Amino acid sequence: MVFGRKVTQSLPRKRTALSANQLTAIVSVLFVLFYSAGFWKQLMAADLLPGVRGVLFLVAAGALVVGVNILLLSLLAWRFVQKPALAVVIVLAASASYFIDSYGVVVDRHALQSVLETDAREGAQWLSWKMLVYLGLLGVLPVLALWRVPVTYRAWPRELLSRGLMMLGALLLVGLAILPFSREMASTARNHSQLRDLATPSNLFTAVRGYIKHSSPAAPVVIRPLGTDSHTGTRAAGTKPRLLVLVIGESARAASFSLGGYDRDTNRELAKLDVTYFTNVSSCGTNTATSLPCMFSNLGRKDYKESAAKSSENLLDVVTHAGFQVEWEDNNTGSKRIAMRTSDSEEDMATLGATDLCDEEGCLDELLVRHLTQELLATDADATADKVYVLHMIGSHGPAYFRRYPKLFERFAPTCDSVALQACSQEQIRNSYDNTIAYTDHILARMVALLQAHADDRASALLFLSDHGESTGENGVYLHGAPYLFAPDEQTRVPMLLWTSPAFREWRGLDMACVQAKRTLPVSHDNFFHTVLGLLDLQTTVYRAELDALAGCAPA
Repeated sequence: MVFGRKVTQSLPRKRTALSANQLTAIVSVLFVLFYSAGFWKQLMAADLLPGVRGVLFLVAAGALVVGVNILLLSLLAWRFVQKPALAVVIVLAASASYFIDSYGVVVDRHALQSVLETDAREGAQWLSWKMLVYLGLLGVLPVLALWRVPVTYRAWPRELLSRGLMMLGALLLVGLAILPFSREMASTARNHSQLRDLATPSNLFTAVRGYIKHSSPAAPVVIRPLGTDSHTGTRAAGTKPRLLVLVIGESARAASFSLGGYDRDTNRELAKLDVTYFTNVSSCGTNTATSLPCMFSNLGRKDYKESAAKSSENLLDVVTHAGFQVEWEDNNTGSKRIAMRTSDSEEDMATLGATDLCDEEGCLDELLVRHLTQELLATDADATADKVYVLHMIGSHGPAYFRRYPKLFERFAPTCDSVALQACSQEQIRNSYDNTIAYTDHILARMVALLQAHADDRASALLFLSDHGESTGENGVYLHGAPYLFAPDEQTRVPMLLWTSPAFREWRGLDMACVQAKRTLPVSHDNFFHTVLGLLDLQTTVYRAELDALAGCAPA
């Protein structure tokens, strides 16, 4: 009692405790708002639509990154683990933000490797007041605040259930963010792939994972021999050398081939030729990195693994064992090591200096025809060897469809003359894509004409098969690379066609009526390996007649 008044002692207010999930959500949002300036700068510089939809796209992108952050940080949200782990992530995120904002670098496994391999003397040269400010404001202060926040954890069964629901909610958030903007996000992700290395802290998780994967000691890869017993029968006197041209398409989908019933005339030239078009063909994957090595292996989609394919010989090795010469001519991104043991030189079309067909973005597929012409002319004088040429097209690779064909082949208009698909209507995108198919039609027809011109010298055949398909906006889906389980038919149904010269049919004894009868049967990349062996009449224990799409149409 002081001067007649009762004094009540003031007690300190108890800080409100957060749950582990609440802390995860708050930190995930803060990362998007304050640690990803480089991401937002790059995204804002992308070709975004103006107006309200452009603003909503940015909001959706932010929600997407928040959802991804929650999924990642939820893995750390456990008693005795969450605070120390978040403290480490926050400091690393502050460091990453500094380097991204100050030097324009991206955070990937290569950047992480450079940091880890830097000694103390070299590392000290990076220190600056600006770096200390970044680490102080975005690193030390948030960690101190984190340490003062009380966090409650329940018994582990309830905590586990709560965490599962949190991650399910994050997946729902990601889905809701993508669904209304699938075209914008597909195009932006493809045209600005560096965005994934600018969103902190997901870039840190990806960098650490990539570094561990690529720097972990592993046993040397031992290549398993395949089909070393491969051989052909003795060629009858007077039989011409055999020549098989395997043309691998890029992002060509069956849905856009008029040979298969498409309502646009995209195969104007091939329709005039004696080709067999297979109408029910599916791919091994939805991207080149998977489909290409898969189709040249004997594993099949069900059993395909990258490690297994890398540690085994493939179709080209088996063909080489039988005495064929193999050449890989590439107008794409290489053979994915498929041809490393069989080609004297895997030729990259971009290095040939054809300035009329190439620019800084790459080369038109016409260069493959020109190069094959030169190859055949160079060997005409001594055309005695059996050969297999693999021609890897750039084909219909998106999103820059308008760069895959010359102006002369702009048959369908208006076109999408931009890599930013979100700036184009679905009609424009479809027109540009169909123009790539019309140009592929022209290239294949040119190749057939070339082989016909050399009919006196060789018994030749051409087999065309695309690596995967492409989405052009159906149900809001664009480009390719969707998980196979959920991928639409546009990405997994691919064109395949066969042309054979009279001399090749005579040598192989091909019953073309039988071949035509098989054109509607289900075929996949699983059949490619064995169909090629059957076409070339290669005898080997790795050949499986039940997987040969043409089995029964020629003498065994």
